[in-house]
Amino acid sequence: MFKSNRAIAKANVSKLDLPTRVSLEAQITDARAVAIDRERFTRMETRFEPWVAALPWRQYLFKFLGPLDGKVLLDIGCGCAMTPIIFALAGATVYAVDVAPKTIATNQWFAEVKGVADRVHLHVGPAETLPFPNEMFDLVYGGAALHHLQLDLAGPEIARVLKKGGRGGFQDPLGHNQLLEFVRDRLAYKNKHPVKGTDLPLQIPDIQAFGCYFATCTYRSFDLLGMASKPLHLKATSGLRKLLTAADTVIFDTAPFVQRYARFVITCVTT
Repeated sequence: MFKSNRAIAKANVSKLDLPTRVSLEAQITDARAVAIDRERFTRMETRFEPWVAALPWRQYLFKFLGPLDGKVLLDIGCGCAMTPIIFALAGATVYAVDVAPKTIATNQWFAEVKGVADRVHLHVGPAETLPFPNEMFDLVYGGAALHHLQLDLAGPEIARVLKKGGRGGFQDPLGHNQLLEFVRDRLAYKNKHPVKGTDLPLQIPDIQAFGCYFATCTYRSFDLLGMASKPLHLKATSGLRKLLTAADTVIFDTAPFVQRYARFVITCVTT
């Protein structure tokens, strides 16, 4: 009744070597890419400002990263969110990496559809071994990426390719809330991925260890009471959603420890 959708148990993920992790993630991610109806991309919001405004965590993250126009940006673990295209349309020169070749091909196709293929450079490979020179990027972005990585390898690589004074912003699920973890792994809900691979939702010590590779590292959680927005299907403009977000802000400011039980965390770093 509550069968896990994980391809490998969480306890065994850390035992995998990098090539095995990459192979498993590539299979799972490409299966999602093949199943996507490309017609839906024609209806996707690709204007940067409305896309950012749609979610409070995006507003926070991109306020930290600053304007994208004229920047050289690295998008790690880009998946099929089409963020490389959104960022290129906002004026950035974008390099994106993902371990899944069919997923990268889907991004390439959409970049051509949107007329930004000349500003979107896509590479198949893991963030743990980036094929870029030192201090190449102004900005690094990861949407639900860090919790798929071996952070002891990816952290130094991301720091290496960021320019001095560069910024990185990452959004990931948090793993302290055991009820939430049960739902993620064992209950059905809308738009849930049918199979999960080597992902391990972050815990606060993971973020702190990752931050040691950078000059500064801060984090902020999102969606504690705001978690209700998902099952209630609340739009970004919903008054109730805004109220839940405001309440979360008060709770986190008053009792920072409670942040660990939220749904997401935004990690912000500088070099």
